[in-house]
Amino acid sequence: MGRSDLYRSVFTDDALKDVKKLPKNVRNALKKEFEKKVHINPFNCSEELSGILAHYRSFHYGDYRVVYRVFEDIRAVSVVGLGKKNKDHRTDLYRRLENLAEKGRLADAILETYRTLS
Repeated sequence: MGRSDLYRSVFTDDALKDVKKLPKNVRNALKKEFEKKVHINPFNCSEELSGILAHYRSFHYGDYRVVYRVFEDIRAVSVVGLGKKNKDHRTDLYRRLENLAEKGRLADAILETYRTLS
C-alpha cells in the first residue's frame, strides 16, 4: 500500500482542544493506533453513529472515542471530537456533538476542515 492510498486526518478546533486535554501517554498511544487503523481503512475499525450523527463514525481505543467523518473523494477524515466513555458507555462527547449538530455548528466546523484539505 503506497502513501497515496492512505487517508489523512484533519481536526476541527474543538477536536484539537479535546486532544490537548488527554494525558500525554494516552494521546501518543491513541495517535499511533488511530493512524495505524483509520488512515488505512476508516470504515473497518469504527462504528457508524446514528440519529443526528448518522454521517459520523466512532473509533474506539480503550475507554476513549474518536468521532470523525470520512471524505472518500479526497481520502480524508475530519475529526470532530474525542472523549472518554463513562459507565453507561456513553460519553459527554456524543451529547456535545449532537448539540453542535442540532445548531448547524458541527457542519460548519466540518466545512472549515474540508476547505483546508481540498
